[in-house]
Amino acid sequence: MDIDEYRDHVEAQVVDHEYDPLPPEEANPFDPVWYKEDEDPTIGRTKVYVTINEDLELDPETVKTTTESFRTLVGSASPPTDGSFQNLFGYIVYPRASPDAELIEFATEEFTVANRRTNVFPLLYDLDSDTLHTHTVPRLKGRGFYEKQKFDAEELLTPSSE
Repeated sequence: MDIDEYRDHVEAQVVDHEYDPLPPEEANPFDPVWYKEDEDPTIGRTKVYVTINEDLELDPETVKTTTESFRTLVGSASPPTDGSFQNLFGYIVYPRASPDAELIEFATEEFTVANRRTNVFPLLYDLDSDTLHTHTVPRLKGRGFYEKQKFDAEELLTPSSE
């Protein structure tokens, strides 16, 4: 699969799951960004943002800075309004042909997902093996957020889920 096919798959999935596109001026510099508000039975009210990063140069530091930039977008696109708590999720997918083990380990194990009211997951999609590398679900506290990431990744971001 190539990057264009993967992006088309994700776009079709998010549209099928009733995600809306974020206006380009709000999504800048990420394009496109889709979002959806929902009620999750285990973690409550959520707002989920999805984007794909196709930049060719990618190393752990780039993943960190780009994902943190996406976290900033997720937080600013969902300011708290009525004082009620809402869980914010961001999925930034980096589709790459055969990403190296160091990059996979950093994105899926070393990157700090939770920060204040946001949970932003850098995910690597291996175009050669059609494999989405996600974070593992921990055995202890905080499982719900990782379970949601796993479910969303299977539903929206993994072509074999069709």
